[in-house]
Amino acid sequence: VESLQSCPATNPSMLNVHLVPHTHDDVGWLKTVDQYYYGDRNNIQHAGVQYILDSVIDQLQKDPARRFIYVETAFFYRWWRQQSQSTQKIVAQLVNEGRLEFINGGWCMSDEATTHYSAVIDQMTLGLRFFLIFYICSNMSLLIGLFDILSCRLERAMGVAQHHDAVSGTEKQHVAYDYARRLATGWAHCEVLVRNSLAVLSGSEAPRVFCENLNISVCPLTESSHKFSMNVYNPLGRTVSWPVRLPVNGSVYNVTDANGRAVDSQVGNVFISLKCTCYIYYMKSSCLLPLLSFLKVTFDDTTGLLSSLTNLETDQTIQLTQNFYWYNASAGNNKESRQTSGAYIFRPNSSDPFVINKTAETQIVTVSSTAQEVTQRFSPWVSQVVRLYEGHRELELEWTVGPVPVADGLGKEVITRLDTDIKSSDYFYTDSNGREVLERRKDYRPTWELKQTEPVAGNYYPINSRAYIKDDKHQLTVVTDRSQGASSIYNGSLEIMLHRRLLYDDFRGVGEPLSEPGEFSDGLVARGRLLLTLSPPDTAADVHRPLAQGMVLQPLLSFQDGTPSANTKLEFSGLQTSLPPAVHLLTLSQWDKDTVLIRLEHQYQAKESKTHSQPVTVNLQKLFSTLEVLGASEMSLGANQWKEDMNRLQWNTEKTSKPLPLSDKDPSPWEVTLNPMEIRTLLLRVRQL
Repeated sequence: VESLQSCPATNPSMLNVHLVPHTHDDVGWLKTVDQYYYGDRNNIQHAGVQYILDSVIDQLQKDPARRFIYVETAFFYRWWRQQSQSTQKIVAQLVNEGRLEFINGGWCMSDEATTHYSAVIDQMTLGLRFFLIFYICSNMSLLIGLFDILSCRLERAMGVAQHHDAVSGTEKQHVAYDYARRLATGWAHCEVLVRNSLAVLSGSEAPRVFCENLNISVCPLTESSHKFSMNVYNPLGRTVSWPVRLPVNGSVYNVTDANGRAVDSQVGNVFISLKCTCYIYYMKSSCLLPLLSFLKVTFDDTTGLLSSLTNLETDQTIQLTQNFYWYNASAGNNKESRQTSGAYIFRPNSSDPFVINKTAETQIVTVSSTAQEVTQRFSPWVSQVVRLYEGHRELELEWTVGPVPVADGLGKEVITRLDTDIKSSDYFYTDSNGREVLERRKDYRPTWELKQTEPVAGNYYPINSRAYIKDDKHQLTVVTDRSQGASSIYNGSLEIMLHRRLLYDDFRGVGEPLSEPGEFSDGLVARGRLLLTLSPPDTAADVHRPLAQGMVLQPLLSFQDGTPSANTKLEFSGLQTSLPPAVHLLTLSQWDKDTVLIRLEHQYQAKESKTHSQPVTVNLQKLFSTLEVLGASEMSLGANQWKEDMNRLQWNTEKTSKPLPLSDKDPSPWEVTLNPMEIRTLLLRVRQL
């Protein structure tokens, strides 16, 4: 409002054009965050953010008619810390006069396709929190100190990582290394906090380590110690069962839970396999095919490939074949277009991918009381482990791809494709930022008539946590462990992009081919997991919703050498009881000394689950085990406004569909009712018990 009131007078008889300069200061792209801020390496791109802000403040003071919009809080926060108190007062005055305006408010301009909704909310809250403190705090040095205390280095690194040239992979390689360095440094600082917190909760000061390289089977403590303890932190508000595989040197291990009961486990090759049921630190066991089983998988004796998947609980069977392929990346030399495939552009030069191998060599079949697994080898650079865990309703495919060979001069875009007898009729479904699921249709757009010129790339969509195909009886859902691209090019098929190694730049500014060198400079090796579920369509969400949440928020493991001392507390839960199945505790953050910020969300869409797509009520006073809730105030999603002060813009649309209703009036001041897909943000006044 201030900004509008301060605008120059307009002439109602003329077309009035308002020119407002604004920023698009990439928090890393062609240069690192530091290089952009300080104006270093201008041979790459002539840009120095600190000088932009210096000159803007100078020029705004010289002409009261001038206006400017700034966007990236990560850069402004950094510049603000370096300013004198007199400059900070000038900036505050310009803001109050509506001549300097901040839009978006997030730590960065986050990507839209590859970000998870929880990370977008977090980075928006981080940026808006700075401006909230900016608004209420008159002592500028106190502002910086307060914000530094309330935001940790990992939180700021995660905010930067959501930038649209970071998480999306459209930056230069040296910038990608810098993003990785920032995240590693942030975690190193945060690790100290986690270690100290666990020491307080357990009462044990014994040294504690985290094994960040378990995905490549490296954990020095478990490999060298004959006796060790493992702590499991479950970040979800419900009990989960999670398989754990640890590299070890011994051949026989006795595993006990927090109550001293024996836990089934298996040592195979150099691993011990366990399965953790966590809320408490209770452990069971792990490894793959039918047991106390909900699924059955068959393999073709001739090809070694998957041939069918059966849900024993619902008596459903589908024909299922899975294999690996690669699209030949366009080199920009065909007659249709000179557009190459690159970091921004996926453009194969043919609609038909090359199969990596028509057969899979079965290398290892492992059977135990808790799981079964089959190791498949497709080529020297593609392998997979197929796992089925006892008591689980999903099939795990752990794939390893790379280094992708390019000595033949061909860039490769590697996919896995699942071919079934599901009658999907050109329809498939992809999630949006890990939250809502959207219907897709091959060669079709709902709002305009599509003339398809890219039969493969034009049907690819981003997925962050899942994709599925279905017919009247069967739904095959694939839950992923990262953001990927997915499509259904053929009826009954679902394909997912796993890895890309390209030889040409795609002329969108980055100036490099997408060819990450990897550890030994011969190409990057990627490893990930896909979880497959087979269900009737009307109950599929009851399985894939909690499964996807569990994939994003996996248990955190820490290890201590030797046996815990007698006075060590082995179990702790911050909640009084499990949350309702439809409810997820999205945020729990210390706001200041006596308040915490929480976000409660309903994680089901309307009508997708007969059981869970219903309003659900949570009692705030029965939520936490160590905090007494003394008061609650509702805020906007970004936590920068009280809900009662919010004024939403009303948009006139041609759509006849009505928006989902807001929550009905809560039953009491201490109870919060959530409708499907609703997120409610609350600031709680608390007292430690």
